[in-house]
Amino acid sequence: MNDWPAAQPLDTTRLFLKPLSVADAQEMSHVLGDTSLYRHIGGTPPTLQQLTERYTRQSLGHSPDGEQGWLNWIVRRQDTDRAVGFVQSTLLRSNESRSAEIAWVIAPQHQGLGYATEAARRMVDWLISEGTSTLIAHIHPMNQASVAVARKLGMHATTTIIDDEVRWEASLPQ
Repeated sequence: MNDWPAAQPLDTTRLFLKPLSVADAQEMSHVLGDTSLYRHIGGTPPTLQQLTERYTRQSLGHSPDGEQGWLNWIVRRQDTDRAVGFVQSTLLRSNESRSAEIAWVIAPQHQGLGYATEAARRMVDWLISEGTSTLIAHIHPMNQASVAVARKLGMHATTTIIDDEVRWEASLPQ
């Protein structure tokens, strides 16, 4: 089994990134409950039971076979401590390098305030400090808000398309 780093509490000027716990499922079922959130990422709002099961798996910090590291954070506003979304990273190892497939989701009522960029940037900075050398994201081309976040993170679109999503990548400074 690979020895993956564990998610650590992280903060920014306006946000606090709290490592995911099963106890977050109740609040997050409301945060992720708006159907418009799934227009570009697919799926439907998860039920409390589905989130509880998902968070139980994800909070382990790695895949069952140990081949992937799972890092998940709930994004909270510092002024209210209310959850506004999440950021996550799936770590993969190839030879001596580590890549991170990253994603961010911010509830519709909190979009347009820069929270996704702020939270994703903080996560990426932490990933760099943990030795990650490559970022990967999969973004639907119509999801212009996420495209903008990826660009702000220094990522570029590739020609690879999987399930109607464009693969974005960035090599990170070491």
